[in-house]
Amino acid sequence: MAELAMAALVPGMPHLLAADPAPSWTRLRDAVRTTGDRLRAAGVETVVMVSTQWFTVLGHQVQTAAHLTGEHCDENWYRYDYGRQRFDITVDVDLALAWADAIDARGLQARRTRYDGFPVDTGTITAMNLLDPGHGFRLALVSCNLYAGADAMSVLGEAASSAAAGVGRRTGVVVVSGLSSGLVQRWISPGEDRVADGHESWDRRMLDLVVDRKHDDVLDLREEYARAARADSQLRVYPFLTGAGVGALETCELLEYGPIWGTGAAVVNWQ
Repeated sequence: MAELAMAALVPGMPHLLAADPAPSWTRLRDAVRTTGDRLRAAGVETVVMVSTQWFTVLGHQVQTAAHLTGEHCDENWYRYDYGRQRFDITVDVDLALAWADAIDARGLQARRTRYDGFPVDTGTITAMNLLDPGHGFRLALVSCNLYAGADAMSVLGEAASSAAAGVGRRTGVVVVSGLSSGLVQRWISPGEDRVADGHESWDRRMLDLVVDRKHDDVLDLREEYARAARADSQLRVYPFLTGAGVGALETCELLEYGPIWGTGAAVVNWQ
């Protein structure tokens, strides 16, 4: 049997790695690194992850290549020092295959993805480089289907927990997502960064509910939040978390909140 040791929400924008960061980028970066330290302290073997930046439209892709390595050039931020990142990721193939089987068994469609040169997304790379600079974790990674509803995302999370129990992995679940997504539509210096007008109040309202562990309220408000603050991928990572079992974890803590190029970003830990 396995155990969900910890869960986390982290941002995936590469600005966290900037050589000349805004103050909020530094605080968020440090909070993600703290999250990595906590995952190691909790004895996590495999990080189960969904990143909103790996999006698909046909089924749910599960990464099954044993090793992902290379250099990634971000399609939006390539002109900045943080626009290129090296990555070196070991995939937990046994868990990934068991997860894909569990997804199929629950009536969804899993696509087993394995080919050379796979374009790993910025969110996954940024998160893993900060969480795991020593490359000690294995990763189990599923795509974020643009047409999947909250129920399907919850099933994906539950299937991950079931698969981890079947292969005996002690896991940490990490969702890589922003909050409000009012991206600034011009070049700014880091010191100018602010969350878009009206969005911060929504971000903080939702984060208060998350920290208070009011899961039903978060799920009920999710679509309204998406309309009001253009929440990243309609905050569909949250039903993934609840499906994976964060309700059984004892504490929830907001480590940091702040802007990344006008968007809202947070680091939250469940332990």
